[in-house]
Parts: sequence; C-alpha cells; structure tokens
Amino acid sequence: MPNTYHATPYDISATGFYFENLEEYRSKAATHRNAYGDLVEEFDIQFIDGDNYHLFRSLGVNQATLALWFDQFEDLTDDQAVAAIYLAEYVGVATEEIIDQIDDVMLFEGSLLEYAEDYVESTGLLNEAPESLRFYFDMESFARDLRYAGDVTEFDLGERQWIVQL
Repeated sequence: MPNTYHATPYDISATGFYFENLEEYRSKAATHRNAYGDLVEEFDIQFIDGDNYHLFRSLGVNQATLALWFDQFEDLTDDQAVAAIYLAEYVGVATEEIIDQIDDVMLFEGSLLEYAEDYVESTGLLNEAPESLRFYFDMESFARDLRYAGDVTEFDLGERQWIVQL
C-alpha cells in the first residue's frame, strides 16, 4: 500500500490536497488555487499514512526536499530507515549525504546487555578463559563500559531498542 501525504497550503484561503507520489504532487500543486483564484505556491508537506513516518519526520521533509524523499528514501527497508534516522538525528548528517553513509551504520536490535552478550559470543572473547573463570565475567559492566567508552550508541525508535556499533 502506498504512503499517503497531504500538501497543506500556507495560504489560509486555500484548501490542501492528498497525494501518493511526486508526479501527483507536482500535477496538483501546479494548478492548485486559493479562494481568490491565485496560484498557491507554498505548502507544508505532511505524512498521513504508510511506512517510514519516523524517517519522514527525522529528515524534516518539506516542499524543497520532497523530490529527494521520493527518489532516495521512501522505499528504504526497515533497517536502512533506522540507519538513516540515526544518521539524521544523532549524527547530524545532511539529508543529501545520508544515502552515501547508510551502509556504514552497523545496527543491532535489542538492549545494550543483549548486544554485549551477542558480541562476547560471536567474537569468542571468553573462549580462551577457563570455564571456571567465565562465570566471573560481569556482562552488565562490560555492556556499560562499551557505552561509556563510546564504542556503541543506544537509542529507542518507537517501541524498539537499537544499538549502533561505532
């Protein structure tokens, strides 16, 4: 199902219109008139329904960046959208540079403790330690140290928790 958007005129004597793609927006905006018959030139672009609302909001999509949204961002996968949100909100990457950096973001969905446990297991960090000593390894402290050292960043998106490996 396609996303639904609304172009709300800044001109209070005009009504807005719904659209689903850039061509439809351009077609309607080119002929949209206010109550006095004047062409409406400026619109506030709003996300109404569909996927990637958080990304739309994070990018601050507006009339000037609408073409970029449809060209590069609207069809991103969930993981790509999360990476783009991270780059936009937490790193401050300019919207037009996000796509070039999106593959550099290493994501893990889950808590910091879950990330630390997965990291220790996947890297074999404790494999060389005798089994009797492995029980003394404090996973919670290790997870906390990863965050304090700046090795990872954690953030919430909706009800989901994400870890970004830096």
